[in-house]
Amino acid sequence: MYSQITVKSNIKDYSVSFVSLEDIDKLTDEDFYLVIIDKNVANNFPKLSYGGAIIIDTSEELKTWEGLQIIFDKFVEKKVNTLTKLVVIGGGVLQDAAGFCASVFCRGIEYILIPTTLLSQIDSCVGGKTSINYKSRKNIIGTFYPPNEILICEDFLYTLSHEDFSSGLGELFKFDLLRNKITNSHIEKILDEKKLISPDVYDSLKFKVSILEIDEFDKKERKYLNFGHTFGHALEITSKYKLSHGYAVVIGCLIALYVSKKMYSNFDKNIYQVALKTAKKILSNTVQIEKDWFAYDSLMECVKSDKKNTGCLNMVLIKNNNPVIQKIEDYSIIREALVKVYEALRLCN
Repeated sequence: MYSQITVKSNIKDYSVSFVSLEDIDKLTDEDFYLVIIDKNVANNFPKLSYGGAIIIDTSEELKTWEGLQIIFDKFVEKKVNTLTKLVVIGGGVLQDAAGFCASVFCRGIEYILIPTTLLSQIDSCVGGKTSINYKSRKNIIGTFYPPNEILICEDFLYTLSHEDFSSGLGELFKFDLLRNKITNSHIEKILDEKKLISPDVYDSLKFKVSILEIDEFDKKERKYLNFGHTFGHALEITSKYKLSHGYAVVIGCLIALYVSKKMYSNFDKNIYQVALKTAKKILSNTVQIEKDWFAYDSLMECVKSDKKNTGCLNMVLIKNNNPVIQKIEDYSIIREALVKVYEALRLCN
């Protein structure tokens, strides 16, 4: 078992612990806790939803004003108040929506977060961000509201479909690139044997926490974690969410790498080739990539409406093996990157 990670926060410190399923069973048996759990997780682990748990049929639609009403109505029905201890068991979508509700209901109620997808375990569970979408703008409304603690249990990962599991590797792919470790990545081995994943979950969380403790509120260093997300988020929208977040991040990282390769003369071109090979492995036998998703005008419209947009196109790129924030002035490079990355990936399936 791995040592506990303590996250220092300006809002409140919290911990990340690696636990067994038995530990979570004991927690959800406590009378003063209210469990809100993803329907698929509840089906796979029925014991976790005993005792009047709120079971949510999770989709991206949950992260809307209309979707939140489902949670708020249940909070009212269950008489949730400031003494309630909420336990959120699910992936990133439920984490975002339930965390947002917890941050505003009764002006804030405590919650414990139990991420059940690889994507949420390896990245989004730490950082204290909650968010919902508004119209075409992804994660535009949200708060910084950390949980009291985060519990990581690898048992949940064994129930994931191949698509959900491999999609979750999108954030590990990003971290490997940011840490200049893509040439020594474990991703291909992980895809062959899921039990190899826990060390990478732990190392990725430690890496992210080291950045959060420098820049918790997205002023400078934390922005590096947006690597691959500029066009990743846009691709989610242009694909009408046929591309899951993890797969979109993988493609977004490749676009950012291609732009880096074109802009910096000393960029190690071998990095791009290795990353492309790894990306193809992640995307193999999953979603069928469509050309329309890469249409320049549609993608740029999404990028312009992104919450991180400041009036010009700034991208996180890789320069001298380190992340940098670069203002893009020559948009022909973007056009070329979209064409080249699509052509490189279109035959993955």
